[in-house]
Amino acid sequence: MIPLEKIIVLNQVPLFSALKIEDIHKISTIASEEAYEDGHILFNEGDIGDSLFIVVSGEVKIIKQGLDQPVAILNKNDFLGELSLFDAETRTATACCHGKCTFLVIEHNDIEQLAHEFPEIAFGFIKVLISRMRNMLSKSS
Repeated sequence: MIPLEKIIVLNQVPLFSALKIEDIHKISTIASEEAYEDGHILFNEGDIGDSLFIVVSGEVKIIKQGLDQPVAILNKNDFLGELSLFDAETRTATACCHGKCTFLVIEHNDIEQLAHEFPEIAFGFIKVLISRMRNMLSKSS
C-alpha cells in the first residue's frame, strides 16, 4: 500500500475522525500493512494487547469465551484493539479472520512515541474514545 492509500484509509476510520490530516499523515508513517487468510487468529482473549488493527478489507469475528455467537463482526474501516494504544492489558475477546483480511496495524510503542512528540494526536484519540464510551453507556441505560 502506498503512503497516500494509508492516509485515505486512516481518514475514513472513526477513531481518527477528530484528527487533522497532518496528524493522520504522521500516523500513516507508523502503520504497517498485514494480510491474513481465513481462520487466522489475530489475538486470543486474555493475550496481552500491543497493537491496534484497522480493517482495510475482509471480515473479523469478535468472539467471547462461553458464547455461541460472535459478539461483533467487523468490516472495512472498523478497528479493534484500540485500548492497547494506551495500555498493555489483556484482550477482552478473541479476534478471528473470516475470509482473507488486510489490516493496517499500529503498534503500542510506536503510537506512544508519536503521542509524546505530538500530544494533539493523543487528545484526538481520547475525544473519540470518550465519545464511544458515552454512546455505549447511553445504550445500556
